Amino acid sequence: MFDDQTMKTDPLAAKGAPAMFEVSSVAEVTDRAALDDLLTEYYTVICEKARKARMHREFTPEELKVSFWPSIEKFLAPKGRLILVHDAQGRLVGCGTLQEIRPGVGELKRLYVRPEANGHGLGRQIVEARIDAARQMGWRRLYVNAIIGNEDMLRIYRKLGFEFVERFEGCSDPEEVADYFVYMTKSLA
Repeated sequence: MFDDQTMKTDPLAAKGAPAMFEVSSVAEVTDRAALDDLLTEYYTVICEKARKARMHREFTPEELKVSFWPSIEKFLAPKGRLILVHDAQGRLVGCGTLQEIRPGVGELKRLYVRPEANGHGLGRQIVEARIDAARQMGWRRLYVNAIIGNEDMLRIYRKLGFEFVERFEGCSDPEEVADYFVYMTKSLA
């Protein structure tokens, strides 16, 4: 349903009212500046969560974001997926990426919804869109990690059947920060 398609989301949309949000898997980034701004905001939140978790190494949003753009191809079809959420005015308000870490196995990264768009189930929809895409690609397993204390994200993944595991092979985050993360997995078989 989500593979390079769009889903309008709003409880009122079923009654004929316009949808408030559009969740879509994109084949290319058409507004790099908007995604760059969203990623800066996301990484600012991640850096704050890392400080709260007392991570021994401090990162800056710019330092974390610099690895995204050179790797963009692994988040786009056919190798992965980039899920974007726009509001009714076309403003980018959320994202999530899916990347392959080895044949048939993927990693979910960069789940973020701007605060003004919270409360509409968009985080869950982004996760579901990536799970659906992974199934369509024939993947058997997904992994995700979260900074300790990121309860909102962990709650979404637990509700969708993810289970806690040890750090997984192929995790894209450096091993030096492993003690500050929790890891989860879900079988798609």
